[in-house]
Amino acid sequence: MSTPDAPPPELFRTRPGNRRRLTPHAQAEVDRLAAAGGASAWLSPLAYNLTISHSHRFVWYRVAKVATRTIRHHCETHGVSMDVDHAMRVRYPLASFADYFTFAFVRDPLDRFVSAWQDKVVDHNYYDFDPATHERMQTVEEFARWTAAQDLSAVPGTDQHLTLQSRMIDLNRVDFVGRLDTFDRDFAEVCERIGAPAVPTAPKNQTAPGGRDRQASGELRELVARMYRRDYQLFGYQEPI
Repeated sequence: MSTPDAPPPELFRTRPGNRRRLTPHAQAEVDRLAAAGGASAWLSPLAYNLTISHSHRFVWYRVAKVATRTIRHHCETHGVSMDVDHAMRVRYPLASFADYFTFAFVRDPLDRFVSAWQDKVVDHNYYDFDPATHERMQTVEEFARWTAAQDLSAVPGTDQHLTLQSRMIDLNRVDFVGRLDTFDRDFAEVCERIGAPAVPTAPKNQTAPGGRDRQASGELRELVARMYRRDYQLFGYQEPI
């Protein structure tokens, strides 16, 4: 089977008024490739949350609760165009971005889980729990038990703030994976690679004390270690038990 010409990247953009959705032209191109057959390898086998810049030639696999606002704010501040701004669950044309720099950032899974709980449960009822359930979920262990009943590798299907970080990154094609605990150094390298100036001094979206700094219970540590074992293994963080 012959391989079709890669679709021009300029068609792959998100809508000016809705940064989560592709433009009609971009969506039509993705649909056309998808219809050609899953075995064609024209699109990534899995869907990801993506930000893409054609001018600076990068693909950023966004991992929720890992400095996403900081990185996006930095790009906006320094004139880095984001042609695909905040696309959700997108299969992307591999050949079109074969020479783009691809990167992501990850975080200690316990810290990330506690941050998600603080932001999406304690500060907001993001999951629309009924009042009685929401009251129970004010205990992080209760929220962890609820989360443990979900398939954290399912995208779509699991909320992005809880999904395995390793599922939110195309690990076969990522060039650089930075860590939140060494953010200044790692983001400086990303900026150098994409040609962006300056570096922010600290992530903006750490919404809760770190999981390791707080007195996490044995149950919470055990649940998080079990739920996110793949992340611990792949990214080299020490399991919390």
